[in-house]
Amino acid sequence: MSDLDRLLSSALREANRLLLERRKQQSQRKRKTDAKPAVSPSHPSATIADLPAHLGWGSAAATAVLRRAHTRLNKRGITPTAVPQPIPIETAVSTSTTLPSTVKLYPDIGLGILRQEQAASGRIWLLARHLDTSGSGKLRIADLREAITDHSAPLHICGWRQLRNLLRQGDGVFWHRDKTHLWLHSAVKTASALEVSRLNGRPVHLPISALTGSIGDIRAHLYAAFHSGRVKEGGGAEAAPKPIARETLTKLSGIGAVTQRSYEQKTKISVRHNYAIGERASKENQEARAWKHGGAAFIVQDTHGQHGRKGEEYVAWQLPNSYSSTHQQRPLGRQKRINRQLKDLVMKGMPGNVDQTSERQMPKLYYANGKAATTNSYWFRKSGGNGRYALWHTMTT
Repeated sequence: MSDLDRLLSSALREANRLLLERRKQQSQRKRKTDAKPAVSPSHPSATIADLPAHLGWGSAAATAVLRRAHTRLNKRGITPTAVPQPIPIETAVSTSTTLPSTVKLYPDIGLGILRQEQAASGRIWLLARHLDTSGSGKLRIADLREAITDHSAPLHICGWRQLRNLLRQGDGVFWHRDKTHLWLHSAVKTASALEVSRLNGRPVHLPISALTGSIGDIRAHLYAAFHSGRVKEGGGAEAAPKPIARETLTKLSGIGAVTQRSYEQKTKISVRHNYAIGERASKENQEARAWKHGGAAFIVQDTHGQHGRKGEEYVAWQLPNSYSSTHQQRPLGRQKRINRQLKDLVMKGMPGNVDQTSERQMPKLYYANGKAATTNSYWFRKSGGNGRYALWHTMTT
């Protein structure tokens, strides 16, 4: 064998040796890999250290906290054997940003919005308060624009041009603003700007679906909220709303009788007609009642003897109607404090606080029972016709 052949044979043997060595190392690594089970967040023996850098909660800070806790447990000799399943980020976001389906409304502020013909801007104010989940009173105009003007958004009601006009229209009444932010006025400032001197009744839940409908829908619900706030706690005649004349409703809301009936039908408010039973019928009594009540006076015969002697005739007349509730009431909350602040504004003589149509300023005429009734007032007797009408007694001199 020549020197060249011996050199080639030596190089070939060395190459074969290296090849065999590498194959052996690869085989050993493969056996180690097969022996170690694959670790996943759902595996019962998974630990924080075995997981990837991101745990799936969408928060690097939360991941760091969990890893530090894992390190402390290891130092104490405690080995975690399982980890909780990570919450999908879509679920976390949808849970944290879920908005309520209603917004709080003080009925007298709703009446002020109607009287001042500010329903369009007032709707923006209510929607902005609905979007202000933190209660800070500060809202980015860009966020409001995205929520209200985007056609795919659930709260879409108008375009950007109309929103700009409404923001200018409501400036100083419902909010003040700069180029980027909107600072919402509180209930006190808004009531004062709308010439509301006192909040009566109870606040109500105004559905967001009403705010995203037509402008006629929001006006109807603002009107209906007044009736919903007049129902008192408890039950029976004491809790039932007292009769109120349509002329009074017109003074309070600025809405005529025909439109009132339309809004009552739209919001499904039931109307109960009330009648008063007076003295026995005579020519003098009929003339006196006709002079006082006009066409509302008439003669009724007591065929069942419930009011007096059977078959006796009495003078009767129609009273103002009673109205049912269509919105759920909310707790009074800060209403007493708001009324004290409004009273202070009135005492200081600030302009725009001269509301003379508050229901609290009107004399009380209707009582739930005869013991509480006073002269020239009415007390409830009974209802009939499945609640479609009610009879009242009168206390006269």
